[in-house]
Amino acid sequence: MQVKEIVVRERAGVVRKGEPVRVSIPFAKGELADPGAMCLKDAAGEPVPSQMQVLSRWKDGTVQWLLCDFAASVPAQAELRYRLAPGEHPAPGSASRLCVTPGEESWQVDTGASRFQIDARTLRPFLQVQRGETAVSGAGLCRLVGGAGEDLPGSVGQITLESFGALRATLRLDGSFAAAARFCCRLHFFAGKSRCRLELTLHNPQRARHDGGLWDLGDAGSFLFRGLSFELPLERPGERLVIPEQGGRRVLPKSGASLSLSQLSSGGSTVQGGYRLLEGDELLLEGKRATPLVWCGIGSEGIGALLPRFWQEFPKSVAAGTAGLCLSLFPECSQPHELQGGERSTSSFWLDFCCTPEDLAPLALPLALYPAPETVQASGFLKDLPPAAGDLVDRFLPGPQALFERREAIDEYGWRDFGDIYADHEAVYHQGTDPFVSHYNNQYDVCAGLYRKFLATGDPRWGELASDLARHVLDIDIYHTGEDREEYNGGLFWHTDHYISAGNATHRTYSKLHLGVKDPRYWGGGPAAEHCYTTGLMLHYYLTGEADFRDAVLTLADWCYGALAGPRLLLATAKKSLRYLSLLRYGKGSLFPRYPFTRGTGNALTACLDAFELSGDRVYLARAEELIRGSLHPMDDIDARGLGNPELAWSYTVLLGAVAKFLDKKSELNERDEAFTLARAGLLAYAEWMEQNEFPYLRRTELLEYPNETWAAQELRKCVVLYHAARYAGRQMGLAFLEKARRLLKEALADLERFPTSSCTRPVALMLQNGWIAAALKDGPDLQGLDGEPVPPAGAGTPKVSGAAVAARIVRELGDALRETTLERERAWLKSRL
Repeated sequence: MQVKEIVVRERAGVVRKGEPVRVSIPFAKGELADPGAMCLKDAAGEPVPSQMQVLSRWKDGTVQWLLCDFAASVPAQAELRYRLAPGEHPAPGSASRLCVTPGEESWQVDTGASRFQIDARTLRPFLQVQRGETAVSGAGLCRLVGGAGEDLPGSVGQITLESFGALRATLRLDGSFAAAARFCCRLHFFAGKSRCRLELTLHNPQRARHDGGLWDLGDAGSFLFRGLSFELPLERPGERLVIPEQGGRRVLPKSGASLSLSQLSSGGSTVQGGYRLLEGDELLLEGKRATPLVWCGIGSEGIGALLPRFWQEFPKSVAAGTAGLCLSLFPECSQPHELQGGERSTSSFWLDFCCTPEDLAPLALPLALYPAPETVQASGFLKDLPPAAGDLVDRFLPGPQALFERREAIDEYGWRDFGDIYADHEAVYHQGTDPFVSHYNNQYDVCAGLYRKFLATGDPRWGELASDLARHVLDIDIYHTGEDREEYNGGLFWHTDHYISAGNATHRTYSKLHLGVKDPRYWGGGPAAEHCYTTGLMLHYYLTGEADFRDAVLTLADWCYGALAGPRLLLATAKKSLRYLSLLRYGKGSLFPRYPFTRGTGNALTACLDAFELSGDRVYLARAEELIRGSLHPMDDIDARGLGNPELAWSYTVLLGAVAKFLDKKSELNERDEAFTLARAGLLAYAEWMEQNEFPYLRRTELLEYPNETWAAQELRKCVVLYHAARYAGRQMGLAFLEKARRLLKEALADLERFPTSSCTRPVALMLQNGWIAAALKDGPDLQGLDGEPVPPAGAGTPKVSGAAVAARIVRELGDALRETTLERERAWLKSRL
């Protein structure tokens, strides 16, 4: 087995010693059977105690992704390489062993440095924290203030030990604030440390009402509240100070006075305000952006708290006084905060009960850890990684810093907005001087593209962008409710509507603002299968081990498949039957597939494959086979698809690209069965049509409403499909596919070069996803040894619209609905539409 290298980079200019870190490493199929036989060594070759957890396995049972916790030591501004290789790893010292003791009323966590008593009934979370026999903090308090100013206590319904090992333990507390909102609170503890990382997710499980298909703020389903804070009492008085990020200034209060620092805007150049530091009611300091550290102690020992994304996820505030510390995730203010129906907000902070300010401050910019790019390449897990240097994206985007700077253009900050990427391509036709606000909402899975760049290059900035976006998607873009329409529940919201400001809909299309500027036939609606992207969330899980992202992939796969198949209800089927009947009048001669030949089916297919990858549940693989059978066949009348009309048919390449992923998964499983044969023959039939008929879209501008750079970037999808089809074709056909792909690529690059807007977000997102094809086509895949021409499976192709086909579809779907429906579901379907 090859040695696996882990890059550890220090960026804050501070010496790190024994800092708890976590990293995930991929392995090649068949490479590692027993993770317990691995040893982690530091840059000097000395063994390091570690905690390892298998996140996924190849289908032969060997390890695919391995999560590793350890304590890293790195000089200031240095980059070191730790190594993972076969060997016996040392155990941590007996004084640093973690011990977790559950109980009905409280749980206790002993890290060897401190003992934490956690309330199992009320969200505090600590009843007491002790160092030795001395209590350093008493019973804390979590306060959620409702819209009318009332206190809403947090009741813990369940507490679980989510993960446990020699170096790290995580407790998860789930519950609710009365009947108003739900919460999930995670507490991360570390062996030999008095430190805890707390992560709180606030969730409004109610549905939005979205009257008229509009999703503006102020919706009747929103939860309004005045503030959310944690109060931590201190057993011993001491000095108290706040360190703003800019200037590193320490502030000591007068005797008995309290200090508070609030950040009510991002402090960016396009907004007014920033942070204000007060002593009582007296203003001491104000500035733009702060990452404050609040600390209480005497001499070299004290208690400290740090909120790492203080200004990025404003509003936030911290306070220190004689009674203790107060950390406000949502500061109390005159105007209530609004959590939309199905929306969540996650905040995290550090608490250390034995530290100096200098000990805690570096956590504002944690160590960057990642598997070395050569380690990722050798694993073979990602077959579509871009090259480490000379990637197509690099020709049009100066680097990841350009995307960070893009946030500043519309001040893409605040707890709801942070992490999303500015959709600047939508502002190309904007008239006026005011900033044009448009949100991207992960269209084309830019999150996955960013992670590919990160893994290929080892530049942590790509990883930071991807991680920020993944968290945003999980909390804001996914509709976390089970009370709305079945085809909406758990789904992903679209990007901001084209060329129209987001308005008060924020990250949900559509807004009341659109009524005056857009044909009302084309607005309204919620999450839809054509906007479902899971691969970036899957990669985030593999790189972090955060189980919520794994669960999100499975949920999205269920939702997207269900949204395409439609609710198996009598009322829903009757409504769909009316659409089928209208086809007899307007769609005769066109094909009548069960699932549309579009990106919606392609996205659902990819989501099912990602869900199968994560869970191993063959239900998802069976659904993938069903989606392929229901959308294409090698004997199709392809000309009847109308694929030559780009405005209506461009996204068919998304579906064919997903079919190629299905073939790769079946090949990995060594399953050359009927489903594989059908998918392969179908892919090659459509690729052969592409080889003979496809053309660069910008060569027929009369077919395009907006002949812009995005059409050039979409050409990359065609190249990807032809490349994959060549891998599964005979040699002669494969060479023809590759030649066609190279011609399309040449035209696409020429068009991208002539548009100054090719560096905008949407074309860059397409390049992040598909730009690897430019390097792959230089040599092409090895076509030697591939099977001959596939034998088309028996049966006719996709049927055309006819009275018999429509009648058969209606009868079958009504039969399915009769078997699965219930009176309760029928009522819920009807109620959600009234």
